[in-house]
Amino acid sequence: MTETTADMETTKKIKRLRYSQTLIFLLGGFSGSALNLLVSSFLFYHAGLNPYVSFFCGTLCNELYHHVFYRVVFVNREIRMNTALPLQLFLYLCVAFGSVLLLSLFINVLKVGFVWAALLSIATLSLLNVLLIRISTFSSSELADIQYREMNGNYYQDQTDDSKVSRFRAWYHASRYRKLTDFVGKYYQPGYRIADLGCGNCLWNTGHFPVTGVDINKQMLEWAKSNQYLSDFRISDDLSRTGLPQQSFDRVVMSETLEHLLNIPDVMKEVHRILKKDGILLVTVPYDFFLGPFFILFNLNCVYMGYCRGSQYHKYRCGHINHFTKQRLHKTLSENGFQIRDIFVVNGLLLYAAAEKDFTHR
Repeated sequence: MTETTADMETTKKIKRLRYSQTLIFLLGGFSGSALNLLVSSFLFYHAGLNPYVSFFCGTLCNELYHHVFYRVVFVNREIRMNTALPLQLFLYLCVAFGSVLLLSLFINVLKVGFVWAALLSIATLSLLNVLLIRISTFSSSELADIQYREMNGNYYQDQTDDSKVSRFRAWYHASRYRKLTDFVGKYYQPGYRIADLGCGNCLWNTGHFPVTGVDINKQMLEWAKSNQYLSDFRISDDLSRTGLPQQSFDRVVMSETLEHLLNIPDVMKEVHRILKKDGILLVTVPYDFFLGPFFILFNLNCVYMGYCRGSQYHKYRCGHINHFTKQRLHKTLSENGFQIRDIFVVNGLLLYAAAEKDFTHR
């Protein structure tokens, strides 16, 4: 089979983006930890400072070093909605104070010397760092898309089967489809036409509404149509160019899609184009704020599936490069020409929003 231009571009992306991420990540961790130990030891043994003050300063140097390292050496242009600098510095101070508590615990409970206590504290901090913070820097929409387009047609149906996945994952996915069915049904009337952008299997459509799906995965689209979840579909690797007729849909659904997009403004322009004047956009996204329930559960699942089960898709955090709170989702939709009609939290893990065109927006 002749390799198409798109296939060649995909291959280039894999070669260009995939190399050295893990090595660079480990280099940052080891070099930062070494800096922490060197600064702490110097201040304690040579400058005569209190051990806790010494380790506080060493850990703070480590955090500031990481701040520079991961932005200069490991730059991921896909990371979106970074934490504001003042908040980042505050978090670094919190980590430094936490490190002092760990050092005190190891010195007083294990009765070990300063160096051993510092090493144990650094190891503990590094583990927490990997699980809760740095793993998010591996998020890549482009690389996750490469994995996603090759998935089986019934992939999302399998996610609702507790004989194939954990009971919690099966409940989570089955629940979100049921609630999305109700959400769309609330805004549906007979005769309406619906477009689902980034539809996957379109498993929410148990009522068999007339839905035209747009996605990059041909197998999923064909499976959805053959099982009557879709009435029609378009294959597109860019949701800003769907090829759908102008102002032809009463409702546009984007479920678990915005968090993957590099080009949200362009996609929102396309939604404006295909949505009728009185049409409504229905959006769901993860309620993904720092150290919130979704943040913790999703990252732990990505670590397990990516590094224990070998899923490349999960190693790139399933392509989640945008992280939404209520305020961020409201701002994103408002800045792109939509006026919020309703927005609410589902299961403490998802945000649902309905929005209409804002004709006053420029």
